[in-house]
Amino acid sequence: MNSLNNVIPNSVNKAALPKIALIAEGGGQRGIFTAGVLDAWLEQDYDPFDLFIGTSAGSQNLTSFLARQKGYAKRLIRGLSRNKNFFQLGRGLIGKHIMDLDWYFDKTTEVNRSLDFKTAKSNLGDRELLITATNSRDRKPYFLAPTGESKQWRELLKASSALPFLYKQGVKLTPWMNTLAANEAELALEQVEPAIADFYLDGGLAAPLPVREAYNRGARKIVVIRTVDINFQVQSAWVNKLRAFVRASGYCPKTIDYLLQHEQAYQEELEFIANPPEDVEIIQIFATEKLHSKLLGSSDNDLRFDHKLGLQAGRAYLAEQNPQIWDHSHNQALQYCYN
Repeated sequence: MNSLNNVIPNSVNKAALPKIALIAEGGGQRGIFTAGVLDAWLEQDYDPFDLFIGTSAGSQNLTSFLARQKGYAKRLIRGLSRNKNFFQLGRGLIGKHIMDLDWYFDKTTEVNRSLDFKTAKSNLGDRELLITATNSRDRKPYFLAPTGESKQWRELLKASSALPFLYKQGVKLTPWMNTLAANEAELALEQVEPAIADFYLDGGLAAPLPVREAYNRGARKIVVIRTVDINFQVQSAWVNKLRAFVRASGYCPKTIDYLLQHEQAYQEELEFIANPPEDVEIIQIFATEKLHSKLLGSSDNDLRFDHKLGLQAGRAYLAEQNPQIWDHSHNQALQYCYN
């Protein structure tokens, strides 16, 4: 297991109080469903969580949720992710990024699109936010914590969303791979150095659905917002889309290797969810019907539709939950598709 994966030793986890975790799955533009769920929760100031883990688009959604910027993620997905400056398949033929994350995140520094990192850090408090990324050298998942400084936080979000083939070699996170950013607490115990010069890619490659990670960090109630259909078992939507891009271009067998790694990691997480330990409650939130949006190339109408599905699912979840009471006797894994 990678030295950066588990900041808190297992012995500490077991002694600590049980945590409530929120996991936001990736999925590109399909993340607008997650944005709807979180917007519904922001309407009611619902935030009982101790641990947040976001993958790819999910990490952006969790950041805007902590910033209390209702509607922010919806606006960026409908606007920036559909802009021709963001995605052009033909750019790959001239050696440029097909998916220009540099342009996208530069836009989030503008006044009317600014992510409020200061508020997000304040609302996070002593809780923990982990942003997943995949190290391009060892291909293992890393769970990175923002320091609160806006440029560093933004680069972690970029790395978590940097799909291979679409965004070249990934994001070089130096000089931010410091103690807090890299969750280096356990590194000190193992007396190893972080690979500070490495490039980092989309967290969904190695940690597509980090439920086990939340459990290992002490979470005993885990809420997972999904961006796939409820009957999904093998391949996620963005993998199918990326596979099509790669095959059409005849590009880079290494990218196919990443996709195979993703599928294996995803299957392992699904098996954990299907057969969880007795002391954990796992709640999955799915859309009540098939999402219309895709990884990329969704219409504005499809995105609006999926955001509404997210709002409905988020409100239905709140109607089923009493945030003041958590019954620790629940030992089964629950799966909800809210009406």
